[in-house]
Amino acid sequence: MIKSFAIDNFKSLVDFRLPPKPHRLGALTVLVGLNGAGKSTVLQAFDFVGHLANGQVMTWLEKREWTASDLTSRLLNKRLISFELQIEHLEEGFIAWRGSFNTAECRCTAESILVNNDHQVLRLKDGQLAVSPRHGSAAVEYPLRAINYEGSSLSFISPKDVHPAIDIVKTAAANLRSLDLLSPQAMRRRAKDGSDIGYGGERLSAYIHGLPVDAKKELMLALKEFYPHLAELGSTSLRSGWKDLRIVEEYQKDPGHTVRVESGARQINDGLLRILAVLAETSSGRMRDATSVTNSCVLFDEIENGINPEIMQKLVQYLLESKRQTIVTTHSPLVLNYLPDAVAKESVVLLFRDGSGSTRSVRLFDLPSAREKLDFLGPGEVYVDSNIEGLTEEALASLSNDVP
Repeated sequence: MIKSFAIDNFKSLVDFRLPPKPHRLGALTVLVGLNGAGKSTVLQAFDFVGHLANGQVMTWLEKREWTASDLTSRLLNKRLISFELQIEHLEEGFIAWRGSFNTAECRCTAESILVNNDHQVLRLKDGQLAVSPRHGSAAVEYPLRAINYEGSSLSFISPKDVHPAIDIVKTAAANLRSLDLLSPQAMRRRAKDGSDIGYGGERLSAYIHGLPVDAKKELMLALKEFYPHLAELGSTSLRSGWKDLRIVEEYQKDPGHTVRVESGARQINDGLLRILAVLAETSSGRMRDATSVTNSCVLFDEIENGINPEIMQKLVQYLLESKRQTIVTTHSPLVLNYLPDAVAKESVVLLFRDGSGSTRSVRLFDLPSAREKLDFLGPGEVYVDSNIEGLTEEALASLSNDVP
């Protein structure tokens, strides 16, 4: 499980850490705040680090119609983006992956992976890569002059011959999925490649088509909890390998008379498509095993968009019970109200801008005014009853008090 994430010089994220010390990220983290506070930027930062591990930074930039120079903060004047991803693992313990990404070279020029804060199993410095093998203590060194890569050195390291912690980091980072571009219009498209559902869900039909039978059954049963009339979930294979999403609903017109209604992707409502995308990403799907699911994280922007409040309550409960770690942003107090108070205290994080324009974070219910109201109001009611600008001032004051 990802314990913490820090990044510096990525858009409005300057010396930013999520969650704020001394807490840790839980199975579900909910980001709230005013428009422009940096909620979507946090999801993009996670996605960026994931594509460093995959070695697909240029492809990622092209999909978002960005250049590498668009990534750095306008508040600073430097090319390096520094990051740290902290992971808790049942067997290996605490693992920290740190790196510096050079936007001019489009790759990391410095990296390290430490286990339990003292055992370094990977070091990239001055063009020399040292990696601890799976067996033995002597690190193997590689000169990087002859290796052409983008993103992180993890992108070309084979996990079978290296220390297990390196594989754990690579798996966790590579499975970071930010769906901040999710769009029902994109999800209605026919697709060929279905290795994942795509940035906006544009490969959802091919992804569903390629799921193993057991995974498809698991997904169908989960979706049926939200839409009881759903009888079938599948896809139609068209010419040249294109796949088209389809569903079948059943209605009991009268005793003994069942009406079946089949719909293609163009007729499926927005809410069902959004729920389907969330379930497809948070179920086991094509993950290699249960451990891979547990060590992965998926991120959704404005999770409530297009979803009925009653269905939203079921979705929040589903995410709380999911094996996959989830981070969502929301503007809806209803989403917060569906959280138990104990969960809300740990999982709801307020994002805001400080006086310099940098994004900062604080747990909403660490603020005294919000914590006091939680004694007699629900988490969402506290959010509605609070002035966000007032909470921001309170959070800024708390940051000032933390400065030694």
